Amino acid sequence: MVAVGGDGTLNEIVNGLVDEEGRSRATVGALFTGRGRDGARTLGLPGDPVRGVARLLAGRPAVRDLGLVRWRGGRRYFVTVAGAGFDAVVARRALGLAGPGTIPYLRAVAGSLRGYRPWPLRLRVDAGPWRTLQAAGAMFANGPCCGGGMRIAPGADPADGALDLVVLGALSRGALVRWLPTVYWGGHLRHPMITKERVATVGVVSDEPLPLQLDGEPYGEAPFDVSVAAGGLRVLL
Repeated sequence: MVAVGGDGTLNEIVNGLVDEEGRSRATVGALFTGRGRDGARTLGLPGDPVRGVARLLAGRPAVRDLGLVRWRGGRRYFVTVAGAGFDAVVARRALGLAGPGTIPYLRAVAGSLRGYRPWPLRLRVDAGPWRTLQAAGAMFANGPCCGGGMRIAPGADPADGALDLVVLGALSRGALVRWLPTVYWGGHLRHPMITKERVATVGVVSDEPLPLQLDGEPYGEAPFDVSVAAGGLRVLL
């Protein structure tokens, strides 16, 4: 089955084809015609649909990982990145904005800053102790990019059997604005309040409503659990 559209379209197709055990019922192909096309960056596919057709014709089935989020009353796979907190607020706002590439995301960032403040979080990584912190958000990356090319998790690999957890600490509004441009090359990871680690599972709890996005689409809120579905996607590459 071939998904033609954006990252949200690919997400819909994947969630229709992958069963509850994390097994793909069919091989997926993808032609990216949306504005963000982070799925192309994650899977190493052309962002141009014409080149994508040629790749489909010559492609061979390969196995890649998926992320899986479970929350009260719901569960869903993601291909690229899931995010909770400020990123999810921005993603929700960006859905209603026009423009190519990362422009809607940047406009949504500007529009979301006025009401920004860190969230109280509790995180549990790989069955370890609960961590209590204030954070702008947490990102769960199966691939390196979100927001139309922002390299939120450089080095994240959809074939390594793990996710990359990126935690944005209690950054001030000014710090968010200053450090945002550095996300395009991964320079944000130099900030002492931003951390990245490889994980298999993460539990997330918040005492306040904490929004969640998967592949740029809003879904659910905390509490939720994130895990890697290793080899859950069969895709033409």
